[in-house]
This record gives sequence, C-alpha cells and structure tokens, in this order.
Amino acid sequence: MEGCCTISISKKQSCLFPTLLRLSTKEVVAIWDVVSAYVLRQMKLDKGVLVPGLGTFAVVHEQINGTEEVYVVRRPVFQLDMDMSCLRELVFPTVMIPGDIKIMPLDYCWLSQTNSLPPDMVRGCVEETILLYSFKLSTRQRPAFTFENIGILSCQDNVLCMQFHCSCIAGLASQDIWVALLLTRLWVPGSGVNNGVTTAQGMQAAQAHMFPRFQLAVSEAFSTQHTKVAEKHRVRTGEQEHPGKFSLPMLPNQRPGKRQQEPGPKPPSR
Repeated sequence: MEGCCTISISKKQSCLFPTLLRLSTKEVVAIWDVVSAYVLRQMKLDKGVLVPGLGTFAVVHEQINGTEEVYVVRRPVFQLDMDMSCLRELVFPTVMIPGDIKIMPLDYCWLSQTNSLPPDMVRGCVEETILLYSFKLSTRQRPAFTFENIGILSCQDNVLCMQFHCSCIAGLASQDIWVALLLTRLWVPGSGVNNGVTTAQGMQAAQAHMFPRFQLAVSEAFSTQHTKVAEKHRVRTGEQEHPGKFSLPMLPNQRPGKRQQEPGPKPPSR
C-alpha cells in the first residue's frame, strides 16, 4: 500500500500481535477509518467515545465573553489516557471533559458490520495497534496517529496532543466557527516536518510514519540484535549491583553447573 511503512518485531513479540500479522495494511486502515467514522458520528450527537488505552474523544460547549457579545462555542477535544510508562519524557495538555457528557465505548458489532470483518478481529486490530503505538512511544520514536476526518495525534517538541482538522471543527460547530478554530489545536499539513517547512518530500516522510498505515513483519535480525542488547544490559546491571566483584577464569576441568573436583593424591614417586 502506498505511503505505508514496515515495522519489524521479534519472534517473542509476535505473540502480542496475532491479529495484525494476519491483516493487510489495507484492512488495518479500513478498520481504523470505520473507528474514526464511529467517533465522529457520536461527537455529532454530543457524546464522547473512549478508545481503550489511547484516550477519549468528546465535544464541549463553551461560552466565551467578548468585548461586545458572548460567543457560544462547540468544539472537539481529546483527553489522552495512556500508560505513563510509555510516554517517558513526553508531556501532554490537560483536557477536562464535563461529567454530564455521556461517554460511549467502541461498538465492535457496529464496526464489524460496516467493514464485514468479525468483531473479535476488529477488536484485536484496535487493541494491538494501540499496543504497538505505545511500544513506539516507549522507545522514543514519534510516529503520528491519524484519524480520518477528525485529526492527527502527533508529537512536536516533546508535546503529545491531538490536532483536529478544520473540517472536523467546522462540522461540529453550529455557530461562531471562527472562535472554535481559534480555541482548538489545528492540524497544519507539514507542521513539524523539516523544521516547519512544508515540502513534498517532507509530507511523504510524514505519511510514511503515520499510524495506522503500516505493515507488521517478524525479523530474525531484529530478534538477535535485541537479545544481544538485553544480554549486555544484564551483564552491566550485574556489575553495577555488585561493584568490586569479579569472576575467575574457568579452569580446564571446570564445567558450568559442576563444582571443581578436589585433586586426588599424588602417585608415589619411584
């Protein structure tokens, strides 16, 4: 599929992504497009949607006092809800969703009927994609996560936040659209790419690192490399925990798991 990237995982990690390994890039993108359509549909009904492991989409109503009149604003918001251990040094804006807004879960049966895939496969795709995205963030990689007709979850200057499309904000705002645009983080194509300069090459690079446009692959080299790194880390950690200790060289008659045998009596000399 054009504009997708290949993400390599080890054999040990492959058991965490059984659904993604069975789906093509086109099928993964189609599932997430349906998820985005469901989220946008609920927001138009003034309801929120919880995407487990990622965050909550909602629509808030605000009154902005101007110098001459009061503006009524209806705009989208996103409240991040990820495992803090995955974010590391990243920061994210604090978003408050009013308690009177009804938060809906993802309806996997409705999603399944829309794209003609079993509900378990749709659920597995959603959960495993979010898990893979969390892994990327935890390893200090910064892929963007796009939601069709809604916006893009991206990281710029170590700030992870949702940037909404102008069309999404305009479609949700019944009046005073320009005020809603001013109050909402907007996605600007090419922002954060090549120091803010929008180029065709920069846009292609950004699209190549956007979830969910990826293909998962199991790599032997990836597994071997990570095993060596983990072994070096284990040895280094052991040296730090026990400073001053050192290991003796193994004698020829020593074998792992066996004690050194006591030398027997010397044969009598003639």
